[in-house]
Amino acid sequence: MEHPLPARRATAAALAAVALAAATACGGAQGDDSDSGDPRADEAQRLHKAQLVQFEEAKVVPQRSEAGTYAELSTTKQTDKLRKTAELDKPQCMDATNQWADLPEVRKAPTSLATFARGDDTITHTLIEVPEETAEEVVSASPPEGCDSYKATIKDGSTTSYRLQEVEVEEIADGSRAFAVETAIGGEKVWLYRLVYRNGGYLGTTAVLGPDSEKDYRETVSAFSRAAVEREDKLLA
Repeated sequence: MEHPLPARRATAAALAAVALAAATACGGAQGDDSDSGDPRADEAQRLHKAQLVQFEEAKVVPQRSEAGTYAELSTTKQTDKLRKTAELDKPQCMDATNQWADLPEVRKAPTSLATFARGDDTITHTLIEVPEETAEEVVSASPPEGCDSYKATIKDGSTTSYRLQEVEVEEIADGSRAFAVETAIGGEKVWLYRLVYRNGGYLGTTAVLGPDSEKDYRETVSAFSRAAVEREDKLLA
């Protein structure tokens, strides 16, 4: 397994924002080649070529990255599976930071997911081509009421608590929103920072998962997103 986090810690942290789960699990994406049977393969590969290959010391991990129709990605399929194995005391909080993942316009959209490794940190960036109104709807959405704290019980019976807060960042592209989720595994804090932005007809999400030992996740998720938008504007114009 290439992911720098221990499997149990990664799985528990992933429950905080279930769309990241497969990217942080041992059986995630198996490379960046699109399925030849995927009708959105060519469009997805165009997005994939617009991904960063490195951000500062964080380098892309090709075997943890993939492209294709959103609903057909191995990451998405593992996410859907994980959702069925976890029980939350507040079920509405399962998708607190990524309610958009079930939108029909997103499920059928061409998508690129790139994963980057940086020490104990994992950075993922997802780029999805959707109608502009869908991108605007996603960025405008707030987490369900009452999701500032919640608990999840996973398959082995262990229970983990989470705290969710919105994070103030300078606006990215045509609009953006950021959140942070904190949990503790074995007494060790794990953080997930996620920023979602819209760039015309493209929806982008950047997530940073790990211990936040340098206390720089807020700056990292914002700076990475700005660099991603700059590359998108050059290659997708």
